[in-house]
Amino acid sequence: MAHPNHFLQRFFNPASVAIVGATNNHLKMNFRVLQNLIHLGYAGKIYPVNPNVGEILGIKTFARLQDIPGSIDLAVIAVSAHKVPGIIRECGRKGVENIVVISGGFSEGGEGGRALQKEMTALIRENRIRTLGPNTLSPVNTANNFVISFNPVKKLNRGNLSFAFQSGFYEPMINWMFSHLGISKMLDMGNKMDINELDALEYFAQDPDTGIIAMHIESLHGNARKFLNLIKSVSKEKPVIILKVGRTPAGSKAAASHTGTIANENDAVFDGAIRQAGAIRAQNLEDFFDLVKAFQFCRLPQGNRLAVITLSGGEGVMATDACETYGLKQARIGDNTRGKLKIIFPQWEIPLNPFDAGVCMEFHLSDLTVFFNSLLAIPEDEGVDCTIMQMLPWTFNETLINPDSSEDMSGAMKALYIQWLLSMKKSGKPFALWCTSSGSDEVGLIEQIEAGRIPVFRSSERAVKAFSAMNRYREKNSLGIGPLT
Repeated sequence: MAHPNHFLQRFFNPASVAIVGATNNHLKMNFRVLQNLIHLGYAGKIYPVNPNVGEILGIKTFARLQDIPGSIDLAVIAVSAHKVPGIIRECGRKGVENIVVISGGFSEGGEGGRALQKEMTALIRENRIRTLGPNTLSPVNTANNFVISFNPVKKLNRGNLSFAFQSGFYEPMINWMFSHLGISKMLDMGNKMDINELDALEYFAQDPDTGIIAMHIESLHGNARKFLNLIKSVSKEKPVIILKVGRTPAGSKAAASHTGTIANENDAVFDGAIRQAGAIRAQNLEDFFDLVKAFQFCRLPQGNRLAVITLSGGEGVMATDACETYGLKQARIGDNTRGKLKIIFPQWEIPLNPFDAGVCMEFHLSDLTVFFNSLLAIPEDEGVDCTIMQMLPWTFNETLINPDSSEDMSGAMKALYIQWLLSMKKSGKPFALWCTSSGSDEVGLIEQIEAGRIPVFRSSERAVKAFSAMNRYREKNSLGIGPLT
């Protein structure tokens, strides 16, 4: 598939980038912008611009944009707000057509800031410069290791998920996102002086590397009718997950404090409109990332019949309540599956859904292979469309290992457990875990599990809610069984 014929292509794939305000002072946040490009292996030409030093991180610097010998595809501006209009004039004289304004202090910065942003708006229109920001960080493109960030990015994890944000709330968690999710691109629109959510959606709709679109919006700046019509079109092929904040008068006022724009949309009207268009609405930040993980890691369920594997009766009840609350049905497990599970039953009959694996473990802990392999029958049952399971707390690992055993034995048990979890996906049906403890060992284990593309949720309710959203999406768009990844 060809790359999109869209102006944002030049933001995500510049052959050359100038960093205006680059510094060799590692205590300044601007230092990380250049450091990331070098450390991650961005292959384009990099031109640091700083009139006070001759070299930064081994790269020759230039006093002014005009001193750079070649053309500049993208200028990233990270200087004090009052200096930005002058830099934009330099961009115009140099022929730079695309800029990112990291600097803040404009429409969110009082009367003086609003005057500066008005001046900037006139300048970019006069010089026909497309502008991301101000008050922004990004773009990010994992395909070419292009990352504009204040945080030292440790590694990139490439995938089919693309984000559009407003106000940079993702920036402190960027390394968590790369450790848990497969990402294609990120775009932070900042104050949306020029580039807005409609532009981002248009680009991601065309982008062959984007399979899932996730958007955080505080206020709509683009044409709302075009935005909704585009969601309706693209959501037939790519899930569109939207977190809309500033939904209350107080929240809207808080958003204005850092973007300078008050969200005037009626939240109930907005909610109904995007749902009718086919988008999936996230209610909060946790919900947003739960949905993102579910859609990226799992195939769509082909029905609403849910199987639950729990370690305690109480957790099973909560999962059952969530199932009914969010529109899923308890799967009816067949007799053939009952026969396969019976080998690990306690000395009495137990329900098959939710299936209490905890009580079974009390009697069959000595042969884990038989125990785990018996549970494989549940997702494979023809009456089951999706399965969630309570994650073993990793204190369980200590129960299985002799106190005199080596750390290698503990690591081997973890690897065995992860391999068994991966085998639960062989049915091709959605499978997820939920965890009920928060120990440090478990955090590392969750990262390993999610590296195997099994989503782990903080509660059974959140797992059920995510699978329910996936099933509603399937029903609305009548998609086949193929994975979205």
